[in-house]
Amino acid sequence: MAPVSPFMALALEAALSARGRTSPNPWVGAVLVRDGRVISTGATAEFGGPHAEAAALTDVDARGTTLYTTLEPCMPFPGKQTRPCVDAIIESGVARVVIGIEDPHRPVRSRGVASLREAGIEVDVGDGADEVMKVLRPYLKFRATGRPYVIAKFALSLDGRVGAPAAGIRQLTSSSALERAHMDRAWVDAILVGSGTVLSDDPSLTARPGGAMAARQPLRIILDGRGRVPPASRTLGRGAIVCTANSANSREVAATGAIVLQLESAGAGVNLDQMFQALSERNVMSMIAEGGPTLLSSLFAGRYVDEVHAYIAPVVLGGAGTPLAPAGVQFEITVLSEVVVETLPPDVLIRGYTGDWSPS
Repeated sequence: MAPVSPFMALALEAALSARGRTSPNPWVGAVLVRDGRVISTGATAEFGGPHAEAAALTDVDARGTTLYTTLEPCMPFPGKQTRPCVDAIIESGVARVVIGIEDPHRPVRSRGVASLREAGIEVDVGDGADEVMKVLRPYLKFRATGRPYVIAKFALSLDGRVGAPAAGIRQLTSSSALERAHMDRAWVDAILVGSGTVLSDDPSLTARPGGAMAARQPLRIILDGRGRVPPASRTLGRGAIVCTANSANSREVAATGAIVLQLESAGAGVNLDQMFQALSERNVMSMIAEGGPTLLSSLFAGRYVDEVHAYIAPVVLGGAGTPLAPAGVQFEITVLSEVVVETLPPDVLIRGYTGDWSPS
């Protein structure tokens, strides 16, 4: 585990403050230091706005200072909308730059470090690298594979059931667990559900941390292979993307303001490889899959899941409960790594990585 200096820890805090509002750019934090004292901090703004390093260098005398930044400063490349941070750093007179990790984005990778050194600036790489990679996992996967980072989120009873609709039990977890889930919704780019969830629950799929609508809402992705979602569903409208292999109600769905993606069929569903590719082309870097057993089982079977958020409720549902994996669905055993257990009384959240992809 790479150690984290106090100033890089502050840069990580700044990066987390921007998480969820910078896509397709990474959320980066920067701290400017002179003689052991923090002069300024910066975080990446919304897409098209200043990056963290530029923000930290605004309206300050940076000559002779040290700049801590979680990610390698950017270089010019075709289509770039902001001034390269490397140029701003060189012109500011910064004497030393401490970088968490190099940027895997091909137009930037290692070039930012090289340009700074060519300009006579001292550069150190690796401060807090492991922590930076944790914070930037969705971005790192997006750049490495071209696919979104997928978090499978579900609630379970103590005997492994996801609910008991016939007994009127659809929601297992408490208000504290729901609040935690809404905090995660507020930073991801999208929420993914299947048509079964829409038909049974008619969810709004909004992010409401603290009970209030978040300023930035995730896209609502609905898998509807058979074209079953009613146009009156609350899930539809602007900000919704319906992925289907059946065009029967596509015109009515599109009339709500939703985007309809016509994909190839795969059994009763859609081609998930094709869906993830289409979403990545729309700069969806991260998503939470909140669907029912059919959707979640398909994601595990196809090894699309990167991280698991399992909420465990203190209830036993017995024969009335619905299992996580539908009968007949087969997928490999998944052992989570770097597991974290959070208590959300009376529930418990277990988080961990599947290992199907990991940053290097």
